[in-house]
Amino acid sequence: MPDQSKQRYSQRVPRKTIPVGSDAFVLLSRSAADAYTVEKYNRALKRLWTAEVKLTGAETIEGFVAGPEAAIVVTHRADNGAGMQQLYGHRINLGTGKKEAGALLLEAPAKDRRATVAASADGNRLLAYRYHTDASHQIEHISGSLYDGSLQKLQDTQYDLQDVPAILSADVQVGNGGEQYISLLSDNMKRLTARQYTPGSKEAKVMSVLVGGTFDGRKVYIIDSKFELMPNGTLYGAVMTADEASGKYYSLKAVKFDFEAGDMVFAEEFKFTPGYLAEVNTLDKRGGDKPTRLEDIYLTDLVLTPEQRLVVIAEKKYTAGGKDAPYFANELHLFTYDEYMGAAWNSVLMKHQQAPADEAFSSISFSSYLDGNTLHLLTLEELNGKNDLYLRQINTKTGEATAPKAVRLNVADDKDLAYVKDFTAWLSEKDIVAVVRPSRKADSLRLSRIQLK
Repeated sequence: MPDQSKQRYSQRVPRKTIPVGSDAFVLLSRSAADAYTVEKYNRALKRLWTAEVKLTGAETIEGFVAGPEAAIVVTHRADNGAGMQQLYGHRINLGTGKKEAGALLLEAPAKDRRATVAASADGNRLLAYRYHTDASHQIEHISGSLYDGSLQKLQDTQYDLQDVPAILSADVQVGNGGEQYISLLSDNMKRLTARQYTPGSKEAKVMSVLVGGTFDGRKVYIIDSKFELMPNGTLYGAVMTADEASGKYYSLKAVKFDFEAGDMVFAEEFKFTPGYLAEVNTLDKRGGDKPTRLEDIYLTDLVLTPEQRLVVIAEKKYTAGGKDAPYFANELHLFTYDEYMGAAWNSVLMKHQQAPADEAFSSISFSSYLDGNTLHLLTLEELNGKNDLYLRQINTKTGEATAPKAVRLNVADDKDLAYVKDFTAWLSEKDIVAVVRPSRKADSLRLSRIQLK
């Protein structure tokens, strides 16, 4: 069934297929208006078990994670009838498919900001948290509870942020050891602050830097940000800034937060000059009028290679405007830094994707996978008259990219939903599972396995 979200640009559950072990994966899908199913498959696409998670009233899915022993579905109840919003965890044993009774993780007043969750990469730690705001809706502190992979509470958490002025945005991430990272944009979107809270300690390690302000007579502020806790336990952040007077993109700034050494490492600022815009326009071979300024570019991925190179990926994503207007996902902007955060290379990859309003970005945009120093990008596009999934491979050492190559599924192109990006997952660099509707079997969406040569 369609699983439409009001979160068009940033979905609450962007991954609905998660590899578990070396030969299996679990998949979360909507099976009825009031139910989701979690299914486990092996590499041969044999279904091993199915478990159902029933929803009540206006309950929605808030999170989906998988650890060594269990898959966990987190649901959000906007109002339990007593003026409280609630988060519930539903744990499913990976070996047997048996679902445990739902566990109440957190509740907060329904009128407050939506409560949510953050999970560690290995699925062994889950943080349910809520925001506390003042009369002007600025964040004063965050509270929550940290759980293990069995949904047993480890500790209650409290992050007092009142010493940071005018917080409008907070990003929360959890490490495999239960460390909690709070990244804040404050001071009227000019300051970037990161805090690390270690389990068992009430003291936070804090790093802060002013990335907006007045530069060369121009007032600059943050317009977009992205933070990523990497597999090595290091937090990285990237922000885009804009000129306050004109609204034009000003620069990209990236930073490495080394809490172990107590140090911030800054990348060289990349400025969006008229020359950069001219380069982008030169690469666009569609003809017609060219943009006179950079617009609608959002930070989407931060990737760390085995050699500690940081790859920042931004994407042009927009809608044409109006209730039934189509959505577009076009050029990819890549910026790469070496292990010392020095500028290595940058490039722009052109793609042109379009989807109807009711699909938004569920089928367009891209899926990524890092294999050593090769970054794989998978997209649904129509190129040379063929509608298919296309693979680009980027050498993260040099920036060299291959031309898009069709995986030869021949995806249906009859204007109905034919690919759901959320279900795409790499089992290995040569083995992909995806949910598509091939043109030769255009009756329904199908779970497919793609083996690359």
